[in-house]
Amino acid sequence: MKALSTFLALLCLSFSLHAQPAFNAQAEGERLERLWWDQQKNQDIAGLTKLMSPAFQSVNSKGAQDLAFNMAIIKAEKLGNYELSNIKVTQSQDNLIVTYQIKVPENYLGKKMSPKLHYRLDVWTKTAAGWQIIAHANLNPI
Repeated sequence: MKALSTFLALLCLSFSLHAQPAFNAQAEGERLERLWWDQQKNQDIAGLTKLMSPAFQSVNSKGAQDLAFNMAIIKAEKLGNYELSNIKVTQSQDNLIVTYQIKVPENYLGKKMSPKLHYRLDVWTKTAAGWQIIAHANLNPI
């Protein structure tokens, strides 16, 4: 009986040593947003291609845009330093919904956008390749 108790205790200890840390949706959402904005700022097209879902869509006050249109804008613009604040992350199964405020000097089709803090909303989905951004809403008036 003592041998069985010892074996069970060692088995439990082994499982606890190999246990995955609890998933922190807030931290992961913040990490993904910073990665996405860094890649845009650095015009890391290879990184963005992996990070952005082929089904990606965005919307702003001019309407909806697909992945190809957004990639063309990223390639044409030169983002400056950005500041993220008020980041809120919720999780629904394999999706992270992230709202935040951003202050970033940017252009959209040759027009300067407001450099003041404004809200954005992103949706990330977990795929076999890792997290990918699938939707983006830009609430900065153009």
